Amino acid sequence: MMKSNSELDLQKKRFRPEIEGLRIVAALLVAIYHIWMQRVSGGVDVFFVVSGFLITASLLSKVDKDGTVNFFDFILGLAKRLFPAAFTVLLTIVIASYFILPEVQWTQTIKEVFASILYYENWQLAMTNTDYLDQTNAKSPVQHFWAMSIQGQFYVIWFFIIMIALWTSQRLKREIRKTLFVILTALTLISFGYSIYLTEVNQPWAYFDTRTRVWEFALGGLLFLFITRIRLPFWMSGVAGWLGLIALVSCGLLLDVGGRFPGYVALWPVVAAILVLAAGENPTRFGVEKFLGSRPMRKLGGYSYGLYLWHWPIVAFYYVVMGTTEIPVIHGILIILVSFGLSWMVTNIIEKPIRGIKGKRNYRPKVATALLMMAVPVLVANTVWSSSINNDINESTKASAQDFPGAMAIEKGLELSYDRNTELQPSPANLDGDVADTYEIGCHHEEGQADLPVCEYGELENPQYEVILVGGSHVVPWLGTLNTFAEDEGIKIYNITKISCRFNGEGVGEEMAPDCRDWNQMAKEKVIELDADLIITNTDLGTPANPEVEPERVELYRELEAHDVEIFGIRNNPRPLFDMSLCADSRNADNEECMVSADEYVPQPSKWSRVEDKPSNVTEYDYSEYFCPDGSCPAIIGNTIVYFDGFHMSNSYAESMGPIVREDLIEKLESLE
Repeated sequence: MMKSNSELDLQKKRFRPEIEGLRIVAALLVAIYHIWMQRVSGGVDVFFVVSGFLITASLLSKVDKDGTVNFFDFILGLAKRLFPAAFTVLLTIVIASYFILPEVQWTQTIKEVFASILYYENWQLAMTNTDYLDQTNAKSPVQHFWAMSIQGQFYVIWFFIIMIALWTSQRLKREIRKTLFVILTALTLISFGYSIYLTEVNQPWAYFDTRTRVWEFALGGLLFLFITRIRLPFWMSGVAGWLGLIALVSCGLLLDVGGRFPGYVALWPVVAAILVLAAGENPTRFGVEKFLGSRPMRKLGGYSYGLYLWHWPIVAFYYVVMGTTEIPVIHGILIILVSFGLSWMVTNIIEKPIRGIKGKRNYRPKVATALLMMAVPVLVANTVWSSSINNDINESTKASAQDFPGAMAIEKGLELSYDRNTELQPSPANLDGDVADTYEIGCHHEEGQADLPVCEYGELENPQYEVILVGGSHVVPWLGTLNTFAEDEGIKIYNITKISCRFNGEGVGEEMAPDCRDWNQMAKEKVIELDADLIITNTDLGTPANPEVEPERVELYRELEAHDVEIFGIRNNPRPLFDMSLCADSRNADNEECMVSADEYVPQPSKWSRVEDKPSNVTEYDYSEYFCPDGSCPAIIGNTIVYFDGFHMSNSYAESMGPIVREDLIEKLESLE
């Protein structure tokens, strides 16, 4: 049964004790899945539904009482609840990161702290191509603030939605809830459709996109509008509530919550939360609301926000300190207990006094001052840290190039060991920016892009030779190598690249972009059309897991042979199965993982040399000795950091390869004349 429309119109905001219990269950799920399963639980989606439910209730209550909502009072009220704990955690993270994190993670962490303070961390992660679910990524201690950022953006958006609904209802002379129902229904349908679409074409971006999550908040708002009209039979309410809780707990175990979120799969935790809330409106003797609304669960629920904020940085620092990505059961339990303890301290010592500031006189200035006092230390500490890094970067760029011979240290037989106090090129704190400029100027084919970007470098006016650099992200660094001598040698370079894609004719293989096949076809046609003197690309994948060259690659090169396309094939650099850039930090230099064996990653003979009936148009150049001298593959050679991330060559090291590749390339080009 449902209540009448008139009862709907009289609906009021009221305390729902089971929501506190639902919050702590969701927060514990997030922590448990992060700590032991390293995957997504669906708990954050519950927070979004609950937030939509409660903020809609709060805003409509203010409209019913005052006829409008004061924006500044609304924002200050939110800030009192959100900022104290968030800013305390962020300040702790800044200080701890300086002493704990490898220097190669500093710049990223600083950017993300600023993004978290200003509530755009989700967009920061999206724009830096972060895959939240990739276990091989170095985890930022503030990465979990993506959800808080979406929530903060949502609160501001919801204020304007309510005001639009109020303005529209006044003009149409109809009840605001009816207008709001239309708006929220439209938002739900549009956002849900967009979420399904974007998850299919670009799941990592979809995970952080605010627009793919709006429907979850909107469903929470719609539930508030109708929840008092829902009347469930005794047995149905009990079953629905417990079914919702069980579904929520089992979500991450039964579904591919990672790779398919937040599309239609997110309906599972969202519907689970709705079932629990609907059951709470129809209480029964043994219903789930009795458990979730019990005194212990309500008490724990008051610390769920802090648990969410604290557990992740502790996990991230644990990984670094212990040198592992696995957490024993007892250590994980301790992390949760410590998170609860910190949450209790911050809630009672910092948050409650600020939330307790009330009264009409000087209310806003007092609250604003208190919050400013919380924010300023974070901003100052992060700014000072950022400035010190910039100074170090400037100092390293002033040093003589002779101090950073890179690959030439091997060529000239120089000493390869280094003093850990020696400056490195690039500065470890600026390592993630030490990439070819193609990343900055749109030279790579983007997801779903119809045309094929082709950028030109080197001697553009009167080139003596033309070469094409074609392939994926492991080909891109060699542009830095070619650029060191292209103009002097009269070489024009065409850059045809796509990240997460291999030039193997079919675009197939692990971790390939969905439209890699289409790009391969376009790239092949463009290579034939340009009719350059030579194309430069890789001959293999570079991982021990792929001991042979893909048959598709061999067939592609054979097809190009029929078009008289000559190939300067470069054996791929070693691709360790962990983040090699972390080994550039002096604290990790003796880490067992950093002792990469040449026999394992660049065994001889090369994979291409073992291909039977090879196309005659391919000449392979094996530069493995410049990555793995003396049987090992270090992270630093000639005071130059070799990798800017897990296994992609840094631009600085690529440039140091210039004199070596120059000799081989010119000899090859001259032989074709």
